[in-house]
Amino acid sequence: MLTPPIQRSSNEQKKVDRQAGYLTLYDCNQRPFNNKIQRHLRQLNVSVTVKNLNRCHTFQKELLSGGGRAQVPCLRIDTSSGSRWLYESDDIIQYLDRKFLPKAQSKGLERAH
Repeated sequence: MLTPPIQRSSNEQKKVDRQAGYLTLYDCNQRPFNNKIQRHLRQLNVSVTVKNLNRCHTFQKELLSGGGRAQVPCLRIDTSSGSRWLYESDDIIQYLDRKFLPKAQSKGLERAH
C-alpha cells in the first residue's frame, strides 16, 4: 500500500528542507534496503542529497574514509561537531522518523507498535 507524502505548511517544509540539507544518503541501485529508504524519504516528503556508488567511485572512497565501511545504505549526518554515519536501514528509518515525522503522526505510530 502506498502512503501519500506528508503535507506541511510552507514554513514547516522550509524547516524540514534546511534540516535535510545536513544529510547525505549513500546508496546503490537495485538493492532492496536502499529502495526501502528512498520510499520512506518520499513518504516523509524529505529530499536529501543522494550519492550513488554505481555512478561515481569517488563516493565509495568518501564513504570508506568517512564512515569506515563501504556498506550501503549509509546516511551521513553532518553536525557542527562532525559527521555521524548510520549504516543499517532500520536505524536510518528510525532516525528519519524522529527527525521529520510530525509529532501527531509519530504518537500514532508509537501506539501502533
